[in-house]
Amino acid sequence: MSPQKTKSLEFEFSYDVPKGKTVNVAIPLSLPLSGLPTDHAEVHIRESRIPCFAEDNFREDFLRFVAEEEDKMRQEEGDVSLENLEMELRDLAEVLEDENRVATPISTHSIKQEEEFGQICHKLYHSPVLHAMRAEENRAAHELRGLVKKRNEEIKKIQDHHIMAMEGYVNNGGHVDTTAVNDLAASQIEQRQDCEVKWASEISHLMEKQRKEFYSWVLQTFDESLGGKDYTSTIPNTDSYSPEPQSYPKMEESFSICIGSQLKITHSIRLFVDNVWNLCAGHPRAPERLQTALSLYTNSLSGLILLVDNRLNLYSGNTHKLSKICEVFPEFHFNPFDQQLNTIRQKLLNPDVVKRRTPTNYLIDDTIPDSVVKEDDSSGDLILPTGTCYLTRHSNLKQVHCVIHLASTVHEVQGEVSSRDPLLIGLKSALKLASENNMDNLIIPLFLTSNLEPNMDHAWCMKRCEVVFKCVKGFMIEVGSTGVTTSKTFHFILPKNTTQKTFQAISSMLPSIFRVPCPMVLDQGSRKKTLTVQELTKLNLLPDSS
Repeated sequence: MSPQKTKSLEFEFSYDVPKGKTVNVAIPLSLPLSGLPTDHAEVHIRESRIPCFAEDNFREDFLRFVAEEEDKMRQEEGDVSLENLEMELRDLAEVLEDENRVATPISTHSIKQEEEFGQICHKLYHSPVLHAMRAEENRAAHELRGLVKKRNEEIKKIQDHHIMAMEGYVNNGGHVDTTAVNDLAASQIEQRQDCEVKWASEISHLMEKQRKEFYSWVLQTFDESLGGKDYTSTIPNTDSYSPEPQSYPKMEESFSICIGSQLKITHSIRLFVDNVWNLCAGHPRAPERLQTALSLYTNSLSGLILLVDNRLNLYSGNTHKLSKICEVFPEFHFNPFDQQLNTIRQKLLNPDVVKRRTPTNYLIDDTIPDSVVKEDDSSGDLILPTGTCYLTRHSNLKQVHCVIHLASTVHEVQGEVSSRDPLLIGLKSALKLASENNMDNLIIPLFLTSNLEPNMDHAWCMKRCEVVFKCVKGFMIEVGSTGVTTSKTFHFILPKNTTQKTFQAISSMLPSIFRVPCPMVLDQGSRKKTLTVQELTKLNLLPDSS
């Protein structure tokens, strides 16, 4: 509630005395008065020494003056409140009008919005218009990041003010009133929530506005390109870009493997140490974003399996971190991250949809009964069983098109796992989901965690990676037996605090599990011939990887 406004003014009163003289009295007042006007009148009569014959006139004039001035103040405050209300209603009407315009399908070309837009973007990304599109995306990203930065600064300022207020209240040297402290904390929480809601509305409004503008720009640019407009002279923005320095040693190794007994399929495996968020977040002009954009509407997508909390919300764990990354770069090609999660929530609450397991359903694992999906009565969050996985699509991440969220708990991630563990069953479901959605490049956390804890020693790491390797190998053999011949690349990512000893041990273990092929040298007298993998396969000399 806003503090009450005050008004300072003077009350003037005059009276006649014998010998034709007039006495003038000026009394400073602060309206509204803190007590009864009649009490103030009596006080001023004594202080100003008003004679008895003028007291009645003084009281009458004083009470009338106070009533008139306070009525004027109330009238002015009412006018200001009406003006503010009118402004808020106008702003609300503009927001609703913009949302209605965004929600209305654009009839240009008389096409299905999503399918045609994807085809147009794919053509423009592989044309001279590419640099112009990237410049338009970077412009929107710069505007969005600026608004998010302002929000963060205001929230930090409020937090610092709240901390100082609470410390000053608690450390005053006297008795601390618990009720008063709780009331202060509640009011601070309410104030911060109001601030977050306000900024969330502004950011959402800007995202919708940018999305509509980008859609119109793409359609207009496509029409102009068909009309013969030359975009070859378009110069991309050349603002300086330099990658952030890496604070941990770079360790990476690649392997080629063959899977299958009769028809062998060659796959690639990459083992590397990195922070998983470096694959999602990054500068708008990072070169990796260009490759991600070029393959956005192809059948060769890049996916990431992300271990998340078993609560379906935006406010905890890795899901919260991912949402913070998504909000600083505009999403022009898919629904915003929060809307996708809301769609998944609705599907989880619908048992019929849960049982229909198709690539367009964001896969809810059908190996786990839908009856165990519970809703928290206090928070409203859905509590998912370990191994449940669901899919979100993104065009605003640096090296990832799809994120497969694998639900788990801290205890299950850090504990021992076996081949029948719900976490491993969920990993197999995630791998199947990736295959169904054309993810030929899949990033898998080898330890099923993004950070090594003190209790995760070398022996724990070796056992965990062996289980995950065998799980992935079993899936690859199963897929190969169905006739799928697509070559895939698996990126096994290790936490950044992985030791060099552990990395080398894992690198040595991998060939013993996947049977990495190597050339054989045949001694033919004075001539030696190195046989390729294909020749070895024809001669039936290649070890069976299955």
